[in-house]
Amino acid sequence: MSLEENSLTFQKFNVSLNLQLPLAVLIEALTHPSYKSVDPTVRDNQRLETIGDSVIDLLVLDWLYHKDVMTEGMLTKKRAEIVQNTTLAKIGKDLQIESVLRCAPAYIIQERDIADTIEAIFGAVFVVNGLSSCQLLLLQLFEDLLEKILVNDEMESIRGQNENNPKNQVQEFFQKLHLPGPIYHLLKREGTDHNPQYWYSCEGTYQDEVVKGKGFGSSKKEAQKNAAHDLFEKLQQKENQVYKD
Repeated sequence: MSLEENSLTFQKFNVSLNLQLPLAVLIEALTHPSYKSVDPTVRDNQRLETIGDSVIDLLVLDWLYHKDVMTEGMLTKKRAEIVQNTTLAKIGKDLQIESVLRCAPAYIIQERDIADTIEAIFGAVFVVNGLSSCQLLLLQLFEDLLEKILVNDEMESIRGQNENNPKNQVQEFFQKLHLPGPIYHLLKREGTDHNPQYWYSCEGTYQDEVVKGKGFGSSKKEAQKNAAHDLFEKLQQKENQVYKD
């Protein structure tokens, strides 16, 4: 595709979402780090993604706060549902982000890349047009989804059958913060071969502190799941304390 055709594609995307971004900033938001293998001089979208991540967090919390129907713990839970990679990627796929995202030719776009690009777009809008424009964009892209998440504890239409799997929830938590994923350790095994009992720990580093969850079950899978659930609850408590402070 020629440079002129590329520019036209970006401008159509710009207009379709009423982003009102300079072309150079929009292209930066839509440039995956892998594209540096094609042109080492380009700016990728990682700086804008970092800004957009915080902007979306703030705007989602603000939206939920003004609903005035939930406790602080529920605020944290609902915010996490909305800003997780799977949810952001669902929005990005609806916008056909893959068709405008600049990547290396052989690169296979992942769900995480689409989510990052949505955050980068919000970062670009914030840098150029400010928070109020980001708020309008959030309502434009997220409002239907926000309402669904507000009234439903289950997100099967977005996240599928694994939606309530604690192992997935813990993994998403660390991914969102760009931290290494959790590690599972077998603590002990007791019982007979026909009736075993497993104890597992699930741990990860959050705010320079190793946080551990523990669980047991009649199978390794069940024990790991229970350990992940224990860790996820502890992480939510710690994150909730951050917002409280």
